[in-house]
Amino acid sequence: MSRLSEELIQIQEQGAAAVLATVINAGEKGGVEPGDKCLVRDGRITGGTIRHEGLLQAILQEAENRLREEKSKSVALELPDAGGKIEVFFEVMPAPPKIIVVGAGHIAVPLVKLAKVLDFRVIVMDDRMLFANRERFPQADEILVGDMAAALKGLPINSSTYIVLITRGHKYDELCLREIIHGPAKYIGMIGSRRRIKACFQRFKEEENIAEEVIQRVYAPIGLDFNTETPEEIALSILAEIVKVRRGGKAQSLSGK
Repeated sequence: MSRLSEELIQIQEQGAAAVLATVINAGEKGGVEPGDKCLVRDGRITGGTIRHEGLLQAILQEAENRLREEKSKSVALELPDAGGKIEVFFEVMPAPPKIIVVGAGHIAVPLVKLAKVLDFRVIVMDDRMLFANRERFPQADEILVGDMAAALKGLPINSSTYIVLITRGHKYDELCLREIIHGPAKYIGMIGSRRRIKACFQRFKEEENIAEEVIQRVYAPIGLDFNTETPEEIALSILAEIVKVRRGGKAQSLSGK
């Protein structure tokens, strides 16, 4: 069995994210042939038959874009030293989507139920065993009890991870946000009033020296704008926003994004 085949089997077994890049059309020079392949995982080449260094670097860069969008696509890469344009098909194998629900209060219960209907892997965390338990969340894949910020810091987070900050107090949301704001999660949403969120972001800029473009990644207030009232409606608006971010769309978020 080839190394590439072994890697593909491993990826499937582990539920990891990867991109398989296959050359479709190549130039007349540069040692690149149609059918040449390489596998990209964790930001590096892990196997394949492509040896052209310039092409490998271009594939690594484009693979990151493909994984972010979770869409397979044929892309023409401009490489003069490899004969001009090299057409490569990027087959995306995203990791199973995962939602981390930080805070096990009244909104979390319907949120977890809806997330499982949409085939997300769901992790629930809280520092209160009275709330974060199997009786309240029978459908959750994992339940963590303890310091929420510390637990977040220890979890594997990638471009298929969606994080929902809905703790019992804004100070806990803020502590957790500090741990993940620079990470690779595809979505970070935080509950709270516009006044509290504005104050939080101002502290991030002044005390933590966090750049505006980093702060702008956060969806806060959380959810889509359709006048929610009940916990179930709020949970629905949050899941709808997550699907919007994952699949693309133009529905209006409360955060204005």
